[in-house]
This record gives sequence, C-alpha cells and structure tokens, in this order.
Amino acid sequence: MGTSQKGKYSCRSRGSILIGVLVILFLMSIVILKFITEATREIEYQSQFQGQEDLRSQAYCVFDAALATLHEIREIDGQLYRPVQGWGDPLGYSNIPLPEGIKSEVKITDESGKLPINHNNVQIWNLLFEEMGIDLSDAEILTDSLIDWMDKDDLKRLNGAEKDDYELDSKEYKPSNEMLKDFDELKLIQGFDEQFFNEDDGTPNQFFQSFKQSVSLHNQHPVNVNAAQGLVLNVLARMGGFDGEYLQQHLRGPDNLTGTGDDPWLTNMNQIPGFGAGLTAGGGAPPSNLFGATSQMFRIEVKVSRGASIFLIDTLVGPKGSAAQARTQNAGRGQNSPSRVRKPSSSRSTGNKSSSGGSGYYPFDVIHISENRIF
Repeated sequence: MGTSQKGKYSCRSRGSILIGVLVILFLMSIVILKFITEATREIEYQSQFQGQEDLRSQAYCVFDAALATLHEIREIDGQLYRPVQGWGDPLGYSNIPLPEGIKSEVKITDESGKLPINHNNVQIWNLLFEEMGIDLSDAEILTDSLIDWMDKDDLKRLNGAEKDDYELDSKEYKPSNEMLKDFDELKLIQGFDEQFFNEDDGTPNQFFQSFKQSVSLHNQHPVNVNAAQGLVLNVLARMGGFDGEYLQQHLRGPDNLTGTGDDPWLTNMNQIPGFGAGLTAGGGAPPSNLFGATSQMFRIEVKVSRGASIFLIDTLVGPKGSAAQARTQNAGRGQNSPSRVRKPSSSRSTGNKSSSGGSGYYPFDVIHISENRIF
C-alpha cells in the first residue's frame, strides 16, 4: 500500500514538472517572438533610411539629366518652345541608366505658360476674372485690391483697399506691398476672402483653383503662347486680338493631336494671324511684356522609387539671373537661397548625349527646391 501511494506521488511530481517546463517554454517562445518582431521592425526602419539616401542620390542624378536635356535642346534649336522638342521626356532623350529595381518618373512643366503675378495691368486681371465667370463689378474689386496689395505705395485705387481700409475693417494686418509668395495669402485680400473661399469652412473654392492654375507666383517673363492653355489663352487672345481656337488647332499639327511629333511651335508673335488688334485701351498695341513664344521657367518634378520606398524632388528652374532676383525678393523671409546648377562631371548623367559649352554650368538657376513635399 505504501509503495503504491509513493508511486502515485512520483508520477504527479513528474507531471507537474513537465507542465512547468511547457509553461516556461511557452513564455520564452512569446518573448523570443516579440524580440524577433521588434528586431525586424528596427532593421526595416534603419534600412529605410539607408534606402532613402540611395534614392535621394539617384533622384538628383535624374534631375541633372533633365537639366542636361533642356540645355542640349536649347543649344541645338536655339531656344526652348515646347515639350515636343524632346525635353518633355528627359529620361527617354538622355537615355540615363537606372540601377536594377529603381523606377523613375520626371515631369517638366512650362511655368511660363501662366500669367505672371507681377502684372499691374488692370485689363489683364479684369479679363481673367471675367473668363473665370466673375461679374465685372466684383472683378474690378478683385483687380484693384490685388494691385493695391502688391504695389509699393499706399494710394488706394478706385475699387481697391490700402492700409487704412484694413484697419477700418478691424483687420490685424496690412497690405504686404510686394508680390504674393503663396496663394493662401489671397485669403487676406479684400474681395478674395469672399469670392475665392467657401463661406462655411473657409476652404478654397473653384475660383481659387482656376486662379492658381492660371497664374504663376514665380514666372516674371512674358507668357509663352506655345504653352498657354484654357483661361490664360483666352485672356491672351482677347488682349492680342487673335483667335485662340485657331492657334490651338495650329499647334496640334496635321494629325490634330496634342503632344505628337508633328506639332509645330511659334517662334514669335507675328506668326499669329490678327495679332495686335486686341482690346487694349485707346486702341494701342498690346503690352509687350505679356506675350512671348519661349519657355523661360520650368517646374521639374522627380519621383524615384524602389518597392514601397519613394523619394521626391520638386524644383523651380529659371534662366541665369533668376536666382539673384529671387534672393532679393526672399531677403529677410528665411526662404531657401537659389543656386546655380553645375554640369555633371561624367557622361553618365546625360546618357549617350553630351552637353557642350565650356562654362562649367548649365544656363539655369534653381529658384526653389524641396524634397519629399510639394511646394
């Protein structure tokens, strides 16, 4: 009897030990699994930064190839007019090699196809607002208020607003007396706060979007009619006295399709039938600083990716001298200083095509550049 009872206790003891060991192993497996998970996340986190640096380097190589493409085509054709010259596809033109697993996209937009914000011509702004569908009385308020906001003096225009008007309206700010630096600044200007933003939540409305698509805060050169579209082209046509639809049809080429190889381009305004018979005050000639046929300012957007990792470069590039002008405008505002763009030291950046010229620089200045965000 004693021996049998002793055997039962021994079995129970061994069973308890076995259960304890299993519990310990279970807990250890949980700890190990958690450790492996955290270690994997840490490795992925660290590798993401290392991968980003590789992508950043590749993105700037692609950006350099885009500049080289613009430079070479400008030297070949004498000027830049339209993307169909070849600079609309810089990767295809430069044939730049990409490392295995790397994908890249480049978009070059002609910023000089928009109306420059620095124009103080009343007729231009009135026409733009009219083309947007705004009543003439409201358009005149917007025009005068916009010009008063940007001009250097404190003289109030007929329908505008200067410092005293904003004070009377209990505003805690006054006109900046300089060009707009951001479209959101429109919310501060008399008339725009009501016309361009929704009353209920203050978000930008369709008028705001149309204005933003038609106006450039950076381009101070004549508008390139080869790149003008929509409202901008309508304004140019009415100011210059030509048929905008006819011009668009001409620029589509014989196949009547935009962006194909048979598309022509204008080299001067005299090639447009009827140019010069526009709606200028007193029957005078259209303002010479409004019309042009060359591309002067470019927005270059680069996207480089490897798997789920992405690196973006968003830049604004202009002709030599643009950087100095931008430095003057940005003085005291804490904005990034523009810089001159160097040519690559090797032919790899430009593929099989080489860029000539002995200055050691491309004929462009970088006005603005941002990484991984859209300015």
